[in-house]
Amino acid sequence: MDKHSYWAYSFAVVGDEREELIGMLDDLPMLGFEEKTKHLIAYIDVENLTEEVISSIAILSDIHNCTYQREFVPGQNWNEQWEASFKPVQVGNFVGIRAEFHPPFVEVTHDLIIHPRMAFGTGHHATTYLVMERMQELDFNNKSVFDYGCGTGILAILARKLGAQPITAVDIEEAATENTLVNMAANHVDGVEVFTGDISAVPATKNNVILANINRNVILSSLDALYARTVEGGDLLVSGILQQDQALVDQKAEKEGWQKVLTRERDGWLLLHYRRD
Repeated sequence: MDKHSYWAYSFAVVGDEREELIGMLDDLPMLGFEEKTKHLIAYIDVENLTEEVISSIAILSDIHNCTYQREFVPGQNWNEQWEASFKPVQVGNFVGIRAEFHPPFVEVTHDLIIHPRMAFGTGHHATTYLVMERMQELDFNNKSVFDYGCGTGILAILARKLGAQPITAVDIEEAATENTLVNMAANHVDGVEVFTGDISAVPATKNNVILANINRNVILSSLDALYARTVEGGDLLVSGILQQDQALVDQKAEKEGWQKVLTRERDGWLLLHYRRD
């Protein structure tokens, strides 16, 4: 990847406030996040740091009552730097997710490899964990799956490993869909059709399972469209939702016809499982 300049914003924030801040910053054109012990670093490309974004960052820091500093970093390969800090994720003995430079997991059913990229954000390991944990408990064999907001593509890849077919995946970031294709090859997976854009970029077929590890605002605006893309009795797994937003999302889901199956929590983040009657 070419070297280029970016800004690194360092926020003095920990705990639940950090998770809330990540969720809000994720709505801005951030490259990604790096979580340190006592602070959060948010990266943004020089081209994307407009006056409007600068103002939004200042407002968010006031909301969360945290101080911040920013550093201009010229001509650095930010993605290479960040890859080195990527940490593996493991869900019991079911699945492990690692980069190529990590040793293989032992005693897991699915040892999956990703090539991490900052271009579409990361840091929400709890949300990925929750979705994968629930996927272990569902039957994916010969089920049609839609990965909405695919990021690295890891959920679509796992679904394929579990026997799902056909599978579609979409992300609004071109870097994410490119990375999904790279990760499919790394895991010797085919049969996943990948699209770049919003939900309208994907053919409106009905699915047995929809995986939506994304963010609150996108979920709220898409619950009706996702309902229309789900077969009767089909499942919707929603993550990327903070605890304080549960009532809002549940209320909207019920209005659109979804029936609640269960809720799970990890590190302040939620998995919401809905079903279409």
